[in-house]
Amino acid sequence: MLDRKMYTFARLAQTGSYTATAQQLFVTQPAVTQQIKALENELGLSLVSYEHAQLTITPAGQQLADYINKIDHESQKLLTQLRAPVQPMIKLGCTRSLSAFLLSTVLQQLDDQGQQIRCQIANTDTILKALTAGTIDFGLVEGNFAKTQFASIRLRREPFIGVTFADNPLLARKRPLNLDELLTQTLLVREPGSGTREIFANWLTMQNAQITDFKQVIEIATPTPIIQLLTAGCGISFMYQSLVTAELATGQLVKLPVRGFELQHEINLVYPKESYFAAQYQAIAAQVH
Repeated sequence: MLDRKMYTFARLAQTGSYTATAQQLFVTQPAVTQQIKALENELGLSLVSYEHAQLTITPAGQQLADYINKIDHESQKLLTQLRAPVQPMIKLGCTRSLSAFLLSTVLQQLDDQGQQIRCQIANTDTILKALTAGTIDFGLVEGNFAKTQFASIRLRREPFIGVTFADNPLLARKRPLNLDELLTQTLLVREPGSGTREIFANWLTMQNAQITDFKQVIEIATPTPIIQLLTAGCGISFMYQSLVTAELATGQLVKLPVRGFELQHEINLVYPKESYFAAQYQAIAAQVH
């Protein structure tokens, strides 16, 4: 187990304040300062610095704080598992897009195993931050992530398509569309931090364009209202095909024939590197394929 100095430092990295850390740990501010200095001396590392009277965690300090959070989370989970007569709660995170077509499969599997479950639904950026902070065990994400920081299991590859309403005048051209034609449309897009948005933004960058180049941009934090607006005759959007399977089948929505737009993206189960519980996450993933 980690010693008190490390727990204190992890809390300092979280609060960014000696005063707030002391209040949360019910100790004096000098005691917090003393513990941090002792830890720096013990490790031979600079963990905090001051710039313009503002406390900053050094890069080495942030790596250490992430490690402490990971070890603390896994230690507590293991102790609970060892002590509890029933299976401990699994805490998972899922991106908003995947919650619409993949999450139920995973939850059903865990429920069949008698697991207690807590699920957080947010965008990719928030899920990865929760993993780093140790507040969830694993995440279902479709966005990009740091492979040096997280381990992952690919669940599948999902087509990523452009979609619009059935009678959009763009479709009358009966040929693949170029980017300039798309830019005349209203773009319905997810919020910053969304994996879906990042995938599309990266494609635009390769075309020497960006989201703000569209005639009008409407940002929405969840996919359902985007799909509702599309079916009502508003704009274009880019998303996972599984999100609009029903609408494509009924003809309410159609794929946009975009020149050079042939994308598939990995959907991954992501968890902390070298996790003690890696085998459990691999077993979960094996049932999702």
